[in-house]
Amino acid sequence: MKMKTTYLFAILTLFGVIHLANAQAQNTFSGQNAGANNTGNYNTGFGQNSLKNNSSNSNNAFGHGTLSFATGGFNSAFGNEALALNLNGTLNSAFGTRSLANNLSGAGNVALGHRTLERNVIGNFNTAIGYGALLNNIGASNIAIGANTPRHLWSGDNNIFIGTSTANYLTNGSGNVFLGQIAVSKLPSTAFLAGSNTNNTIIIADGAGTQRILVHGNGNTGIGLGNNVIPTNKLDVKGGVAIGRNFTPNGVTPSFVAPTNGLIVEGRVGLGTATPNNKLEIKHGVNGNSGLRFTNLNSSYNPPTYESNTKFLSVNATGDVVLQNMSNNTVESNELSSIANVMRSNVNGISDTANIVNSISNSINTNNQLITTVNGVASNPVDLPLQELTEIDGSTTNELQTISQSGNTVTLSNGGGSITLPTFVDTDSQFLSLTGNTLSISNGNSVVLPTATPQTLSQSGNTVTLSNGGGSFNLPTFTATPQTISQSGNIVTLSNGGGTFTLPTTSVVAGTNVTVTGNGSAATPFQVSSLDKSIYADNGTINQATTVNSNRIVYMNNSNIWFNGSSSESNGKIYVGSTATYPNVTGNYRMFVEGGILTEKVKVALRSSANWADYVFEKDYNLMPLNKVEEYITTNKHLPGIASADELAKNGLDLAEMQAKHMQKIEELTLYIIEQNKAIEKNIKAIEELKSQVKVLTANQD
Repeated sequence: MKMKTTYLFAILTLFGVIHLANAQAQNTFSGQNAGANNTGNYNTGFGQNSLKNNSSNSNNAFGHGTLSFATGGFNSAFGNEALALNLNGTLNSAFGTRSLANNLSGAGNVALGHRTLERNVIGNFNTAIGYGALLNNIGASNIAIGANTPRHLWSGDNNIFIGTSTANYLTNGSGNVFLGQIAVSKLPSTAFLAGSNTNNTIIIADGAGTQRILVHGNGNTGIGLGNNVIPTNKLDVKGGVAIGRNFTPNGVTPSFVAPTNGLIVEGRVGLGTATPNNKLEIKHGVNGNSGLRFTNLNSSYNPPTYESNTKFLSVNATGDVVLQNMSNNTVESNELSSIANVMRSNVNGISDTANIVNSISNSINTNNQLITTVNGVASNPVDLPLQELTEIDGSTTNELQTISQSGNTVTLSNGGGSITLPTFVDTDSQFLSLTGNTLSISNGNSVVLPTATPQTLSQSGNTVTLSNGGGSFNLPTFTATPQTISQSGNIVTLSNGGGTFTLPTTSVVAGTNVTVTGNGSAATPFQVSSLDKSIYADNGTINQATTVNSNRIVYMNNSNIWFNGSSSESNGKIYVGSTATYPNVTGNYRMFVEGGILTEKVKVALRSSANWADYVFEKDYNLMPLNKVEEYITTNKHLPGIASADELAKNGLDLAEMQAKHMQKIEELTLYIIEQNKAIEKNIKAIEELKSQVKVLTANQD
């Protein structure tokens, strides 16, 4: 027992932990001038000048010059000059060198990374993760995740930026959501391009900086238009668009490709009606109007004569457009065409030709010759025969016969008989016309063409949805993983790459003389033993007579501190706090710090590469479909594979395991984005093909 008490006193002396007991309570400081002039309570300062002039409570400072002038409480600063100038700002968390270094009165800010939120002075509720994130911004309620994101933003509120160097060159802007590597124009925004003063705009880009979707503050949405191009319509799409479950990729069967720069729709489409009963149904607001219009095919158009047919468009009793045969048409197929004055017919596969006679006349000249004129072209004269007649007196005479025409009947005089010429009907007289969106056929019926309804993009929470069955995808939700401190043997480690330090091993033999800095002298040193009360009071607190400025100073002299728990496997724990209740629900850990630990750096070791999440990118990895993820979240209220809040509260948080799970979700999110990108690129290609086809059709009509 004597040996253990002496050993504990020597360790506490070297460790140098100070609990102020007079005007201040439960403060801990270590480092030159750390906690100097402090008047607050429940503060922890490690590092030169940390919490030097603090006058508030519950501040934690680790690093040179951290929280040197604090009058606000509940701040945490890890890293040299983190929150160095903070005055009355409260509830701030700064992790990284010079993070929130110039903050004076800003509150509720979270900065994780070197120089994050460095120039923030009065901005509140900003969250920045990554080197230089929100470096120059002085606004409020911004979220930035990624290195140098956004590096040049000077003033702006309520922005969300995710991605490395995202929102580059944006200097003034509020209410924006940027996802991916996005660089806006260095010049101010215009009606056509998003620039350095963009507001209320959503931009989604890939990691290479190619923008895929832009939703402008005016409500217009553009897909695949190019970087920073502002859409002029509610929805502008560059490329083809496919709508429908079977028309979009499912990972098993190939999808249908939309026409170049066009649209392919599976299922029914209603224009002016929400309940279409056919592939396309148009409901016009005015009775008798179809709503269908062909601009270049109207009533003034005269089709060529060879475009005749025996079929025409009509509508049935329910308004459906149908193809019907002309009345009294009994043949199954009848094709009629003409070239010059030759008519060509094809009836049920039997072809024939005939000359077209538009005008015919006959005349007999004085030489008893017949001349036939067809379409203004006279034939060669034909000599008519002379008929010998017997008179009453028995004599004979020769009289000329004549030919005449009445209507289409040709008659030869003197009993020569007659023939009837055929009557030709012009079957090319019908034509199509388009008035407004009403398509009509002469002597027939009309149909109303549909009016296009644009799709719209909307967001609910982190779900972005394209109307008319266009599908949806979820924007990622990122959470910061706190650093924790752990001890293995005499090595103390801060997670997330925070580094380690080794506690020294000290051996003191009871009953021997040990020189201790204090009121003694080298000639008459203190004797440390189980009965020695010269430097400790009966309750084990530090004797104020042995302190300097109420601080116990420990000089390491290039040595380590080692708390050896081998002699007490069941206990041997260190507790820092006001109530010595050792929690065991999360494991039999050797050290517990009430109120948390503030440090500059923590590094967590992985047992092997199997403890990281790169297996997500293996070919056989079973990536859960997004609709299944949505069902799971709706039912369980947390992500698949991630413990619930109740489980974490019960069992604690393993930083290495949780960081690996976070990386798994980030890698899964990357795969989802890649799938969406491939689908968008297919749509762009299809739309380009539709454009080419439309261009060819337009050229043919012209």
